[in-house]
Amino acid sequence: MVLGSISRLQTRWLVVGTLAGLMSLAGCALKTDEVLELQRGNRELHRRLRQAEGTIAEQQETLRRKDEQISTLSELGPERLEVLFAVEKIELGRYTGGTNLDEKGGDDGVRVYMIPQDQSGRTVTAVGSVEIDVFDLARKEESLLMSYSFTAAEAKEHWQSGGLANHYSFTCPWKDREPLGGEITIRVKFVDYLSGRSFTATKQCSINNSQKR
Repeated sequence: MVLGSISRLQTRWLVVGTLAGLMSLAGCALKTDEVLELQRGNRELHRRLRQAEGTIAEQQETLRRKDEQISTLSELGPERLEVLFAVEKIELGRYTGGTNLDEKGGDDGVRVYMIPQDQSGRTVTAVGSVEIDVFDLARKEESLLMSYSFTAAEAKEHWQSGGLANHYSFTCPWKDREPLGGEITIRVKFVDYLSGRSFTATKQCSINNSQKR
């Protein structure tokens, strides 16, 4: 009986010891997982830190270049514009006026040839926005017949160069209304992106407003 009791007691302690050992191993495993997770988090923080340092370095370089540019412009002064081929006026080409777009009788709109020029009247390749207004003075009220606007990027697509062509060319079909008389007035406004100055030119043009057949 005593031997049996001792055997059962030993067995009980063996089970308890085994469970304690398993719990200890589980605890070690848990701690190992936590360490690995901390290591992963640490690596991620270092990665983000390097990325932030790279971004800061790029921003500092951008600021340095801008400061250098500002310093250079300050040294050159506003006089630098005087030696450039700057726009001083715009001119509407001789062929600006009504245009037939469908080969039938009568004009379908206007074609505008706009030429930026310097102080000496030489053509200047300049970029800027363009506004075109067409007036029909035969109308007693609401003489503004139609308007077209082009951003600098859009207007750039209308620049033509080569040979004798050095100008902007815009084709503007009639919109909701057509001219009543045989003459229209075209007004063009050009805003030069280099200087920020605006220039305006106006031209009266004859058109063929015979009805389509």
